[in-house]
Amino acid sequence: MPILDITPARPARDFVEAEERFAALSKLDEDPLIAWWGRSRAFLHERRTPLAIVLIHGFTSSPQQFVPLAETLEGRGHNVIVPRLPGHGDADRVGRRLIGTRVEAWLATVEESLDIASGLGERVAVAGISAGGVMAAWFALSRRDLAHAVGISPMFGILRLPPFADEVILAVLSHLPDFQVRWDPLGDQKQIAKHAYPCFPTRGLAQCLRLGLDVYTRSRHEAPRSRVTLILNERDPAVNNAMAIEIARRWDAHGANAITLRGLPGIHDIADPANPYQRTDLVYPALIEALEGT
Repeated sequence: MPILDITPARPARDFVEAEERFAALSKLDEDPLIAWWGRSRAFLHERRTPLAIVLIHGFTSSPQQFVPLAETLEGRGHNVIVPRLPGHGDADRVGRRLIGTRVEAWLATVEESLDIASGLGERVAVAGISAGGVMAAWFALSRRDLAHAVGISPMFGILRLPPFADEVILAVLSHLPDFQVRWDPLGDQKQIAKHAYPCFPTRGLAQCLRLGLDVYTRSRHEAPRSRVTLILNERDPAVNNAMAIEIARRWDAHGANAITLRGLPGIHDIADPANPYQRTDLVYPALIEALEGT
């Protein structure tokens, strides 16, 4: 199932147009079922800045995941936007809206966000976590106007399974009836933030795999059009770090690199301060250095 092309880039021409287009994007959040923490957020100065940054939250999370980081980046002089991906942000947290949502809808939202950021900064960088990190890498392959794409714990594949196993899982999940699965069925749910869904639809996970395998496959014969940095947790229990390292190796000649952070707990979401086991004191500096080093 190849990823379909989405609407061609339409960069905002200036700060005013960017503000207008972000306001239009935010109107999608006026649905009363969407929580305050689930809405797209903007952290803007009153002018264009040298660097504008788009932050992409993870699968089943919400923009609130990146609010503390966005506030920090704004304080460092950058314009920052954090869009809500379609299907996310509902107040009931059951995530029913996520059922049936396809990766093309997520990519279209990020595409518009990058276009908006073009009017907010002289240069544009994008960073995301998990599936959001894969989206950042995906746009590094498709857009010429990005300065840097940063993937945090990118989910190119799940667990430590070889890519062919991910392909089998993708095929199976895509054909089985869709059903909800709890992220931590045997645990106490402590790692599930109040601004995230505690469960996921199996076909939604298939969409994440579809995206990850698309980037992994294309990395064999396509070069990124911007710098790419992948920030990995050595003890990540959820994703295949070897695939991320292989992608960085393939793109090494084009300025890509993988940074493996050590000393982190064995968790996947290393960027959300709401996770009681987080170590943003280690993650944020590496992420900010990558973004500001564009």
